Amino acid sequence: MYDQLEATLHDAFWEAEGAGAELELLEKFLSDHAGTSLELGCGSGRLLLPLLEKGYFIEGLDNSVDMLALCREHSGDHEPVLHQSGIEDFQTGATYAAITIPAFTLQLLPYDQLPVIFENIRRHLHPGGGLYITTFIPWAEITGELEEGEEFLDHETYFPNGNIARCYTRFQIKRISQQLIREHRYEISSEDGKVLETSDSTHHLTWLWPREIQKLLTDAGFTLCKTVGDFQADAPCDEDSQIVTVMAQWQEDGDSVIQ
Repeated sequence: MYDQLEATLHDAFWEAEGAGAELELLEKFLSDHAGTSLELGCGSGRLLLPLLEKGYFIEGLDNSVDMLALCREHSGDHEPVLHQSGIEDFQTGATYAAITIPAFTLQLLPYDQLPVIFENIRRHLHPGGGLYITTFIPWAEITGELEEGEEFLDHETYFPNGNIARCYTRFQIKRISQQLIREHRYEISSEDGKVLETSDSTHHLTWLWPREIQKLLTDAGFTLCKTVGDFQADAPCDEDSQIVTVMAQWQEDGDSVIQ
């Protein structure tokens, strides 16, 4: 996942949508948890590198070799500490003041493994350490605003050399089990329409209602601090929110040393 052309175009599509509102939310969260933090699913460093530039001490972890290579390539004068591992059973040998899972990464993980994953995260936190998670609810797919099984143009951006990058998406939705299967077709075309490069990928995502995330966290020993909708720091999450960000803290109740 997120290899080859998909890895290359991932940030290009994000950048075309403008500055990310999530970065400001992350800055505020990390300012409340001074010390070294860890981003799970850091990818090519779209969020991690600006945070390093601003002086935050943050390490990154991702399972994609191609994404981590892009992160190092884009790091400039910084030398980020990066870990190549899946999130399901990562072990860095350290504990952190905070751990973040931004940009909907949590939804790529198997739902039935989340309790074990959260327990592992807790073991990687200092007592009092913070956990930040962002997920989304696919309202357009749930409500039928987008037609299931029909391919549509999901993203498009233009490069300075005149080439055009596009991502076409087709999806299946399973409402009862809250699963969304997205098939992506990436391509780069020249100005005259000739396709220069293509790549396909499939993502299996699970969406979680806010109450589900909150229960999973409290069951894992976390105390909920704040839940906001659509990256609006001062706005509570409501039933219309598409993007849900949950911030929690681990209150010490035992030994935090990683076994």
